[in-house]
Amino acid sequence: MCCCSKRYSNTAKKLWAFGGVVAIFVAAAFFGFGLPAIIDAVALTEFRIKEGARVYENFFDGEVPIFFDIYLWDWTNPEQIRDPNVVPNFVQKGPYVFSERHERGMVSFNDNDTITFNQKRIWHYVPELSNGDYYNDRVTTLNPVLATVGKTLEGNPLLPFLDNIIMINNLGRFLYEDVPVHEMLFDGHPDELLTTLGDLLAVVPPGNLPDINLPPWEGFGWFVERNESLTYDGTFQMGTGTDTRINTGVMRQWNNEPQVPNYRGVCGQVRGSAGEVWPPMGRNLGSDIRPLHLFLPDLCSAITLRHEREFTVHGLDGELWVGDARNFDNGHTIPETECQCTAPVDECPVFRPGVLDVSQCKFGAPLLVSYPHFYLAHPSYRSAVAGMEPDRAKHEFRFALHPFSGIPMTVNGRVQYNMHLKDYGMALFQGVPDIIIPAFWIEQRMVLTEDIADDLKLIENLRWGFIYTSFALCGVGALLLGLSLYAAFFVWKD
Repeated sequence: MCCCSKRYSNTAKKLWAFGGVVAIFVAAAFFGFGLPAIIDAVALTEFRIKEGARVYENFFDGEVPIFFDIYLWDWTNPEQIRDPNVVPNFVQKGPYVFSERHERGMVSFNDNDTITFNQKRIWHYVPELSNGDYYNDRVTTLNPVLATVGKTLEGNPLLPFLDNIIMINNLGRFLYEDVPVHEMLFDGHPDELLTTLGDLLAVVPPGNLPDINLPPWEGFGWFVERNESLTYDGTFQMGTGTDTRINTGVMRQWNNEPQVPNYRGVCGQVRGSAGEVWPPMGRNLGSDIRPLHLFLPDLCSAITLRHEREFTVHGLDGELWVGDARNFDNGHTIPETECQCTAPVDECPVFRPGVLDVSQCKFGAPLLVSYPHFYLAHPSYRSAVAGMEPDRAKHEFRFALHPFSGIPMTVNGRVQYNMHLKDYGMALFQGVPDIIIPAFWIEQRMVLTEDIADDLKLIENLRWGFIYTSFALCGVGALLLGLSLYAAFFVWKD
């Protein structure tokens, strides 16, 4: 008598085998697609300006050290400026390095998922990183106050009257000569014309006051009264990303307006990011990666950065964008940049490509912005003065992002401020050539900390860990499927 029988039928074995294979492939799909999607969704909640989120904490208490490098141009032969056979010579001094910290004030969250705030920038001199002595080095440069008066009143009937008062009372100098660097930057250099200009204009008959907007300072310095100022950079309004992540950090208004008055059309639009917070871009950017727009309050406009290449910091992969010639073109070779010209339309373009007129953004001063050493500018700017040595590695404007999070990885924001020297109709400017002379250039730089890079890599590692698990499960599933098919056809026969 037979006491035993098959525990399972061959059909049951086939069902169990193929069911197990299906379960393995389902698990592989979950590990390969489901869990990475969950990780991304959870991570993206941290990349918006909302209380409790990582980006919110960094926005109000930044973890990444920022440095602000300032290079000054020392004019070595100004006494020969009227000699057509002598080229003005400039020697670069610096960098004078400052740590930079940002604080937000006057903060309000708005009903339209935006945040309004003012920005305070706090600088501290770092002598051990500097090349030079901030307190004892000296520099010679064109008098910015006198040049501003000349530019603002050029062609104005009031100019001869004011010029006569300046000369009789010895109120102006053509140069700021042998000025301490610390005065030229943050502390301010005494300027009698600046302190008495209000009194001079007070004697002008009513109705004849010129449109002049000199800064209300007792002494001139390129950064005087800016350190720890909560108002100088203006009022920002940008998206928080709580409605949709593509709005995170996107500028909506500056000084309560969506358009600046300094430039026409799209060139005057308040757009892009203010630099510290960017919209998460996702993982698949494709081959045609779009440009970035970076709003710079010092320029009263946004600049465009084009994608350059892949980039890596602390083992974290990202993408690099750079500033190209279009930012300072003025419509010469790129027609759509014509709106950057500040002159009447029928007079544009005024300047050769390579400089941007920011005079309306800087109290009417004859200031033109370029890349350092006139990098990417028309060769005539470099040939008109001596001392310029443009170098892409040292003078290119660079901005690297971690696209998935929108977190900046490294920044080298480099721009140069130049003064337009010409005969403005004042006695002290008679006989000078019409040239652009360099005044100073800056580099704002930062590199993502290794701790933050490790946190971002952890997200990547978790995703890839699950994806690799999915691949392993697929391999096991494929092996078991093969064995099941073999058993079904050759072993588990009815």
